[in-house]
Amino acid sequence: MQLCSLAKGALSALLVLAAVPVALGDSDYIETNVHYLRQFNLEPPFVDEGFQMRNFDYGGDAIINTASHIRLTPDAPSRIGWVWSNTPLPNDYWKIEFDFKIGGKGGYLYGDGMGFFVTKERAVSGPVFGNRDYFNGLGVFFDTYANGKHEFSLPFIMGMLGDGKTPYDGSHDGGANRLGMCEAYFRNLKDHSRASVTYLKGKFVQVQIQLQPTDKWTDCFTISNVTLPENPYLGFTALTGDISDNHDLLEVRAETLSAEALKDYNTMPNLPKNIVGKVAGTSFFGFVFKALLLSGVCGGLFVAYKKYSADSARRF
Repeated sequence: MQLCSLAKGALSALLVLAAVPVALGDSDYIETNVHYLRQFNLEPPFVDEGFQMRNFDYGGDAIINTASHIRLTPDAPSRIGWVWSNTPLPNDYWKIEFDFKIGGKGGYLYGDGMGFFVTKERAVSGPVFGNRDYFNGLGVFFDTYANGKHEFSLPFIMGMLGDGKTPYDGSHDGGANRLGMCEAYFRNLKDHSRASVTYLKGKFVQVQIQLQPTDKWTDCFTISNVTLPENPYLGFTALTGDISDNHDLLEVRAETLSAEALKDYNTMPNLPKNIVGKVAGTSFFGFVFKALLLSGVCGGLFVAYKKYSADSARRF
């Protein structure tokens, strides 16, 4: 019966939590304080009437398909492509969501992957998923090729904070730099995938992933106590070596919060600093359902026990 008491207690606590409003969980409050950073948005046709990108530059092997996507690299060996903003992101808070698609003809061998960067430097090609090494800022890598043996599966997503002096540990797929990660099978899916990266100065960087066709965000990892360089640029890069894939960027959306909202935004996502796991999990409502089911079973056992006790008492 102790298990039943625990289940009832957990259910009561969940119901109380569901009834308590959270200051920054109120959608009306957030919506009125969100400032959309349209200069960092990317969507078809990507270029203006003069076939120029107004707020971004692109280079290397990147090709713009004005109908649907920016192909950072084609499915061909030894290619590098990039897209970088030409204005810096806000210093205190930002949230970037982007749609991407990675895949190709390779059945067993393919690579290498795509990078998301928020760094002091910009638009310099290199070996770190198409960006320069020794970068200063944040790198989030969508890695599809294993350079060594691992206890986890690929593809995976990992986060690194570069200080401008430390190289990326390419021979071990970032093992020496990895501050957070998750397995996420985003390659060769029928539909595009979606990622979200959120930064609050001095607090955290949080990465979430959404694998289509579901519209549910799943936590990938959070890095705590992060302060990025001032006036950083936003970049998307990709790299292929002897093996290859198409690396496509479909859309980018960016936002920040008003100064008033930032004063109240003092919470950090309740996630471990380092995560190694698949992009899957039990939702809040799934947990509630299990608690209700367990409570029902306990209730049924209790009724049966009372009936049995009454019948036994009548016999004597």
